[in-house]
Parts: sequence; structure tokens; C-alpha cells
Amino acid sequence: MIAALRGAITEALKREEENVKMFERLAGEAKDAKLKEFLTTLGDDSKKDIDMLKHLNLHSIMKFGLRLKFKTPQIEIDEEFLRQVKDLQGAKDILKLVLDQLNTNIEYYDHVAEHTIFPEAKRMFRILSDKELEDKSKVKAFLDMIA
Repeated sequence: MIAALRGAITEALKREEENVKMFERLAGEAKDAKLKEFLTTLGDDSKKDIDMLKHLNLHSIMKFGLRLKFKTPQIEIDEEFLRQVKDLQGAKDILKLVLDQLNTNIEYYDHVAEHTIFPEAKRMFRILSDKELEDKSKVKAFLDMIA
């Protein structure tokens, strides 16, 4: 089961690395400075997750989970932020891609949490899923505001 847990962590690492690449690519394609900033922040957040996953072992899973839950940067989307977004259709298209990726990650993390026997690992993957849900709600809020 430890090998399965390591495999799940390795897969989570791959997913987070793919997220970073996606966020960096989309930030590079974004024409709006605010959208670029939003995507860059999501990418930086994923980089922190990668750093924590790389140093993970069974004894540090709880500590990792708590760091994920309470140390993530917050992105505020307010009227000032929205006024600075100029390319609304481009922003919508990019945010829809981000939503698809977040939904895929949530499904994966929930699946792993459901099937692991280690309570600490179950908790860690639930926290990863919750974190992705928080990011998804931010992206959906942003998308709803510019629609």
C-alpha cells in the first residue's frame, strides 16, 4: 500500500506540474494584465504544492495538509480588477480551460482519497481536492463576473 501511496503522490506531482505549465502558457497567451496576474498567482500556488509534494513522506502528510489548507495565497476579484480586464472573450476562453483542468483534478483527488487505506493520505487528498474546489470557485466567480 505504501507503493500505491507513492504512486498517487507521484501522479499528484505530475498533475501539479501540468497545472503550472498550463497556467504559465495561458498567462503568456492572456492579453489582459489582470488575467495574466490571476493565472500567474494560480501557477505560483501550484509551484508551492509541487515543492511540498516533493518533500513528502508518511510522517509529513499531516503537516503538508495543514500547510496547504492555511498557507495558500488568496486572489481577490473585485470591481477594480474587473474594470482592468479588456479582452473579455479571450478571458472567458482561458478560464473555461482552467475550469476543465480543475474539474479533472478534483475527480482524481476524490478518487484517490476514496480508495486509499491510510487515513493521513486520505486527509491529504481530500485537502488537495478542497483546495482545487476553492480555486474552481474563484475561477467561476471571475467567469460569472465578466459574462
